[in-house]
Amino acid sequence: MIGDINPDWTGGVFNSFKYKNLVFSFLIDIQKGGELFSLDTWYGYATGLYDFTAGSNDLGNPVRNDVTNGADSGGVILPGVNADGSVNSTRNYVGYYANGWGYVRSPNAAHVYDAGFVKLREASLTYDFGNKVLDKLPFTHASVSIIGRNLWIIEKDVPYADPEAGLGAGNIQGYQSGSYPAVKEIGASIKLQF
Repeated sequence: MIGDINPDWTGGVFNSFKYKNLVFSFLIDIQKGGELFSLDTWYGYATGLYDFTAGSNDLGNPVRNDVTNGADSGGVILPGVNADGSVNSTRNYVGYYANGWGYVRSPNAAHVYDAGFVKLREASLTYDFGNKVLDKLPFTHASVSIIGRNLWIIEKDVPYADPEAGLGAGNIQGYQSGSYPAVKEIGASIKLQF
């Protein structure tokens, strides 16, 4: 076992502010603890999918160039030591699945992340129509709202993905694969009471 999806605790903060006919409210969701295994980084680091697997190396050459001993050598030197205790000086080819970040050489634990997060789950701005407007209409109450959901992941540990994006349920919890960026929802609401 390399992770436990169960959080230490979950919580939230809700608040609402009113000024004249305007009401602003928000909900912040918090999850502390839990772990997940990211198959996305497991494959992605190996295949050169992510941003840090591109760019220039310490020699000023593209990291995706072939690994040679010449001045045009690509790849990267990963920090660490060799089995004999000497500092690692071997270049790793980034575009090859067996590079030092990939699933062939990297331990599974390197792709286990804290599943905790802090999110602005919802925010809304509501305008309540006053009596002057309602006296001319057949309603006892009327309001219009703009509502946003999943607006901002304030804090997280999982790279490149929403910690809540995962695969399946039941016994497959804590396993992230094929996740896409968090989806923000913005909508409107009109409430009319007779």
